Amino acid sequence: MPFDWSEYLALADELGGRADESSLRSALSRAYYYVYHLALKRAEDNDFKALSGEGTHTQLWRVFSTNPEPDCRKMAQIALRLKEKREKADYNAHYARIGEEVPDVLADARDFAARLGRLPARHPDPKSQRQ
Repeated sequence: MPFDWSEYLALADELGGRADESSLRSALSRAYYYVYHLALKRAEDNDFKALSGEGTHTQLWRVFSTNPEPDCRKMAQIALRLKEKREKADYNAHYARIGEEVPDVLADARDFAARLGRLPARHPDPKSQRQ
């Protein structure tokens, strides 16, 4: 049975309720990876295949951001915002006001999942990218 990525969101919720910085950083990371894996599954269902030479994350968000469907492009914006915060949490020694970021990140992750749920199953279609 495949892993249920929604467990990452549940963990992000739990960690986001704690006061220690390591939990808050982990909450941001888990929320991003929840969104990433939902998007990757959908894209792979539509024949997305990452090519070597460039990161899968970059390729995946390009598929969303260049899709003619406006909601795909909005989802790419959300995902890239979450990715930026995840990278900051994972790599920067200082993250000012991280506790203030967590509720917005969790809300963005839920918004992304809801938009993906409403999106027609044929999107994102890697073959329909805008140039």
